Amino acid sequence: MLNKLKKTLKINSDKQLSEFLNVKPNTISTWKKRNSLDYSVIISICELYEIDLNEIFYDSGKYTPDSICNSSETPLVSREILFQYCVDSSAVMENLPKFNFPFIHSDNSRVFQVVSNNMYPIIEENSFVICEGTTIELVQENSLVVIVSKSKGLFVKRIHRSHLSPDLFLLSSENKFYDTLKLDKAAIDEIWSIKGILTYNVTNDNKTKFINDSIKLLDKALMKIKTDDVKK
Repeated sequence: MLNKLKKTLKINSDKQLSEFLNVKPNTISTWKKRNSLDYSVIISICELYEIDLNEIFYDSGKYTPDSICNSSETPLVSREILFQYCVDSSAVMENLPKFNFPFIHSDNSRVFQVVSNNMYPIIEENSFVICEGTTIELVQENSLVVIVSKSKGLFVKRIHRSHLSPDLFLLSSENKFYDTLKLDKAAIDEIWSIKGILTYNVTNDNKTKFINDSIKLLDKALMKIKTDDVKK
């Protein structure tokens, strides 16, 4: 995967690749020794430079549409659409951009952009959380979740069951400047278990290009939504 990524990016060395991925050079060496990768980092750079994930994650000789039949398309909810999604998620679903993530095999998945630093340093503002749908009964104690409430809004938090009532839940933050919230079960319209985090940490050298490319990608998705709304 790393070799294919270098070839696509037209770079030759692991050191150059580490700069693109904003990781230490010895991190690349560690990945190779352990035969493992930080998939969120790889996916973020592929999305940034509009690289087909399938070409990186699958062998060219084995890659066919059938080879990714278990990989579902995941809708992405950017910060500009969050309010509209909370009010009426069904109204925006067909217009959301969709992506394939090799490690997500659920038909019920979402990607949400984070608009607050309340979960810093685990989750940074403007990063994306990759989620699978769950229920309030199945969600694990102290797990990272996205909760969508039509009456309260959208929350990226840790969830805890209250000892005061089985229908009362506490939503805590990693950042201690944010208070713990109380939320009744009846106010929860959707709950998503966070399975991955895409954080765009870029170096000063490629920061301008990153910003420009990110704006272009976002503008494409937003323009489609606006165009479809006008047609309706």
